[in-house]
Amino acid sequence: LDMPESVLVRFTGTMQPGITLRDLVHAIPYYAIKNGLLTVAKAGKKNIFSGRILEIEGLPDLKCEQAFELSDASAERSAAGCTIQLNKEPIIEYLNSNITMLKWMIAE
Repeated sequence: LDMPESVLVRFTGTMQPGITLRDLVHAIPYYAIKNGLLTVAKAGKKNIFSGRILEIEGLPDLKCEQAFELSDASAERSAAGCTIQLNKEPIIEYLNSNITMLKWMIAE
C-alpha cells in the first residue's frame, strides 16, 4: 500500500472576530503562493497539495461540521485527502447530538 505524502498546514494564534471558515480555506493557497509552493499560471505549474494529504493543525476547537467543511475544501487544492486535529470536546458534542437524533428517530 503506497501512502501519499502529506503537507502540514498549521494555523497559529486565535481566530479573530469576523474571520470565517472560508477565509481559512483561502489562507491555505494564499500562503502557498506567497512561498512559491503554488502557482496560478498553467505553464510550469507548481502545486504542493496535488495528490497529497493535508494535515491541518491549530484549529482544535472547530465544530465537527466546520472541520468537515474545511476538509471538503481540500479538493479545491487537488489534495488526496485531509485530516484536522481537533480537541475531544467538539467530537464528544457531535457524537452526543447524533446519539440524540438516532434515539429520536428510533422512537418515531
